[in-house]
Amino acid sequence: MSENNTVLSLQNVTKKFGKLTVLDDMSLDIKEHEIVVLCGPSGGGKSTLLRTINGLEKIDSGKIYYRGELITHKNIKEIRSHIGMVFQSFNLFDNLTVKDNLTIAPVKILKKSKEEAVKKAQEYLDTFGIGDKMDSYPHQLSGGQKQRVAIVRSMMMEPDVMLFDEPTSALDPEMIKEVLDAIRRLADMGMTMVIVTHEIGFAREVSNRMLFLEKAKIRVDAPTEEFFTNTEDERLNQFLSVILKH
Repeated sequence: MSENNTVLSLQNVTKKFGKLTVLDDMSLDIKEHEIVVLCGPSGGGKSTLLRTINGLEKIDSGKIYYRGELITHKNIKEIRSHIGMVFQSFNLFDNLTVKDNLTIAPVKILKKSKEEAVKKAQEYLDTFGIGDKMDSYPHQLSGGQKQRVAIVRSMMMEPDVMLFDEPTSALDPEMIKEVLDAIRRLADMGMTMVIVTHEIGFAREVSNRMLFLEKAKIRVDAPTEEFFTNTEDERLNQFLSVILKH
């Protein structure tokens, strides 16, 4: 833990659901400003890995550190405030406007003034191309717009790291680009990100590093171009040959 630019460090993390091992003695370091994409077949542990980082799943053994600090059940609320997470489903409050969805947590938790929170929300909505949706309700938005609002909601908490769990999987094809463009903007801002996605072309474009997970283990961990061009892992090559055809 001596390198101070390591934001997240997983050491020998194991997670089981009953008798099924979903993360098997997994170790991984994420550096500041890195964009790491997790890919692999369903059931490989990708989403569970994100959920353990954010404290949504309790690990059975191993340790997880955030900036050198051990994440425990005692400090998980404090740590989680630094780690934003965007899910497949948007998890917006349907009875609240976009404005209230975005400002309720910064005002209550970060103790921001309502005016300050509204100003910041408007700036982010403008950045992500939905500046005119402040007074809309979720049911009035497209799927792509909802997911961009969900991204802004995470950004409103001033996170250090963003986790994305297949953020485009619930969207129609024409809406996927809107959300991927929003993630590109975060990359341009220097945000540290860990992304689970099947959008392999996008992953290749935006990531610094690619991980291939299968059977609860990190099978390949390589810089992005090497991941696609120089890997000698036959299972990864088989996976890529299938997924790149689609």
